[in-house]
Amino acid sequence: MNIWRWGALVAVVAVVGYRFSLNEKTQSTAAAKRTTQVVVASVKREDFKASWQSVGRVVAKSSVDIKPRIEGQVARILFDEGAEVTAGQVLVELDDSDYRNKWQQAQAVLQHDQALLKKAVADLDRAKVLLQKKFISDADMNGYQATAQSIAAQVKQDDASLAIAARNLDYTKIKAPFSGRVGTHLVSVGATVQAYSTILTTLNQLDPIAVSFTLPEKYLSDIEKTLRVGALEVTAQVNSGSLEEQRSGKVSFLDNNVDSNSGSVALKADFKNPHNDWLPGQYVTVQLAPRTLKQVLVVPAQALQQGPDGLQLFTVDNGIATRVVVQELASNEGWSAVEGELQAGDQVVTEGQFRLNDGSSVNVVHPDKMKKAPKPAKTTTSAAE
Repeated sequence: MNIWRWGALVAVVAVVGYRFSLNEKTQSTAAAKRTTQVVVASVKREDFKASWQSVGRVVAKSSVDIKPRIEGQVARILFDEGAEVTAGQVLVELDDSDYRNKWQQAQAVLQHDQALLKKAVADLDRAKVLLQKKFISDADMNGYQATAQSIAAQVKQDDASLAIAARNLDYTKIKAPFSGRVGTHLVSVGATVQAYSTILTTLNQLDPIAVSFTLPEKYLSDIEKTLRVGALEVTAQVNSGSLEEQRSGKVSFLDNNVDSNSGSVALKADFKNPHNDWLPGQYVTVQLAPRTLKQVLVVPAQALQQGPDGLQLFTVDNGIATRVVVQELASNEGWSAVEGELQAGDQVVTEGQFRLNDGSSVNVVHPDKMKKAPKPAKTTTSAAE
């Protein structure tokens, strides 16, 4: 009896498995025959006005930490925090009493040795006369010459000591190396500062000012060609919606390498900043002056999507979608200039491409019908199905 029951159970399982397999094959066949509705547009070959945009950061043309070059005690602070200063303006004074005394001492030593040198030269001149008359020996003459030369060397050493003392005395007045805007006070009157170590304040040059930005390496060839024949003009504005804030500048720096991580190249452009209202660290929108790319392939920008091998799009021929890897040269007002295995007149998918794979069956529809088409039900199956 148990044998019969086991046989019946096996038969039921076999029937259920067959029906499940048949249903799965039917669904798979239906999926294979499924087509995706898409909207297409034609590839054009024409002159394209390229306009490239990037987000840049304002940087000072020159920036320095103001530090003393000698040790001393702060006697006076002569600048207001955040003030505009000019090149050579005294910002901080150190107590100069010790350095002034050393300068006076060096001056006195020099004057003393100059007097000795004057006497030694006079003695040497008299010795030359006496030597001609044979009143002194050659050995005596050599002694006079050695004395004069020794004192002359000492005078030179005194000159150097006086110059050092005068320089150190001058260093008690710490000056702005260029015109710009100073930062906050980082020391107070009475504080002792160390040479080349203590930061007194910071100074940034604000006019002219620079903007640092990057562009994808695909633009590098065109940028280099433009720089070889002349200036590369750019515009920048703090608020992209405020045209009155737009300023014109010129590229002053192109880096000597491409960042391997981001695939971008760094540039800098100089801008006039007469009111010093652009400050380092501020973000601006940078746009390169439009240029015309001659007879390039142009497609709607929405046809492009990021694929495993870079930018890609899908072309349609006889109801079959084909994936094409492209390189975007420039974009402007919803259109992109590209390079790739394309020809003028090819049909590229502009809507529905995110549901496609290489070789997918497609049905080209009018954009209005695409909008009215019902949304597909949510599913966990992949696009490969």
